[in-house]
Amino acid sequence: MDTPRHEPRHFLAATGAAGYDSIWFSGEPQAELVSHIDSPIQAVRHLGISGPAQAHACGRLAEVDILLVNLSASARLRGRIGDVPVDKLLQRGHVSFIPHDCPADVDFPAAHTALQLFIPQADFRRVANDLGAGEVHPIVSARHDRLAQLIAMVAAELSMPGFASDLMVDGLIRAIGAALAQHDASPLHADYERIHLSPVRLARVVDFVEAKLDGEIHLADLAEIAGLSLLHFTRVFKLATGETPYHFVGSRRLERARSMLLGSDMPLAELALSCGFASQSHFTAAFSNAMGVPPGRYRRLRGEQGAPVHRDKAICR
Repeated sequence: MDTPRHEPRHFLAATGAAGYDSIWFSGEPQAELVSHIDSPIQAVRHLGISGPAQAHACGRLAEVDILLVNLSASARLRGRIGDVPVDKLLQRGHVSFIPHDCPADVDFPAAHTALQLFIPQADFRRVANDLGAGEVHPIVSARHDRLAQLIAMVAAELSMPGFASDLMVDGLIRAIGAALAQHDASPLHADYERIHLSPVRLARVVDFVEAKLDGEIHLADLAEIAGLSLLHFTRVFKLATGETPYHFVGSRRLERARSMLLGSDMPLAELALSCGFASQSHFTAAFSNAMGVPPGRYRRLRGEQGAPVHRDKAICR
């Protein structure tokens, strides 16, 4: 992070999101962490800067790319991002992208609000390599409805994870990378017709999933086990199983949760960890969404009635 040169006082946030907390502000930042504090991809809702009507921020983040969508319409953003002078109107729903190691030094309305994602630069680099895309340049407060939607979806998933949140976020980050690169994957369609997932490779993937249900599972891991590129893996997996990797992993975690609720007296906090959740509250919300009843009540109902409680909703919210 570059040390600011021209402001008399500087303030740092303490949200727990390392990227956001490394930015220097001219007043005390008001913000809330949307994602779990240990999430590699972090989401922060920036709620404004205390003090005068105009605020200043500057910094250079070496290891994360920043995506943000404006939550309010404000006056102008002025300054420099990288080597480019900036003078843009901040409109609600408009998107900005600041690549890693790109210095930013800007003035903006103190009351302006935005949803910000801090994504490890290696994640976007991997997507760009897969897509054959080159360097993605900064975007400053531009209309991009698809990106705005994807940013909101990532933040929602990080805020309230489902049973296969790791795969959901992977897929959304790939979609964001493709949107940023504006890559047309249509020439690859011919390859899809001749690439298949053999029973032996599928068995390896399924075994890997079963062994890792209590931890993070990423699309890149599954594709590597299958010996396929990420571009092809999701499609051929669905052809082989009838489910996307996201739904498959979500279903397996949900089934594990059901079995453990009925077959043990394990506390819900421990059970949540065994099903790949970082907290009991996230597990409870995901189970309630999928089954229609909270896990504690599900356990009690099954114990009292001795009959299945089935009200499965879609794993994907």
